[in-house]
Amino acid sequence: MGLYYITGVSGSGKSEVRLKLRELGYEAYGTDEDGIAFFYNNETGETVDKPIDAPPRSLEWRNAHTWKASREKFEELALEAKDRTIFICGGVNNDDEVWDLFSDVAALVISKETLIPRIKNRTGNNFGKSDHELNDILKWQETAEEIFRKLG
Repeated sequence: MGLYYITGVSGSGKSEVRLKLRELGYEAYGTDEDGIAFFYNNETGETVDKPIDAPPRSLEWRNAHTWKASREKFEELALEAKDRTIFICGGVNNDDEVWDLFSDVAALVISKETLIPRIKNRTGNNFGKSDHELNDILKWQETAEEIFRKLG
């Protein structure tokens, strides 16, 4: 039993893994889909409603907000996972603050050549459809493997 984290950059396949785990009968949650993570205002620390469409997430808006999860939510799931196996699939900007709660972590690493068409062609999530968001994803992709290895 335990709490397992499947993470990676946007477009690496975390949501697909979550769907497959559920199809196989596992309890699996998505940080995006299941209300585990939220945008936080960097100045006030308060959660804000996630803009559904890409245009309202301007570069200025993104710089003023961070996609994070509360440690408390992960702690609740870790307690529940003492009796059963639970997977969390997703990525948050503060995952290093909750890393210690997981029994194990798997990081999905994807090449730039594979990532770009996945972002451009996906229909279930519009993050990355604007140029500045795609550029952010590509910057994260460049260093993701190194960061995940440092975190263990």
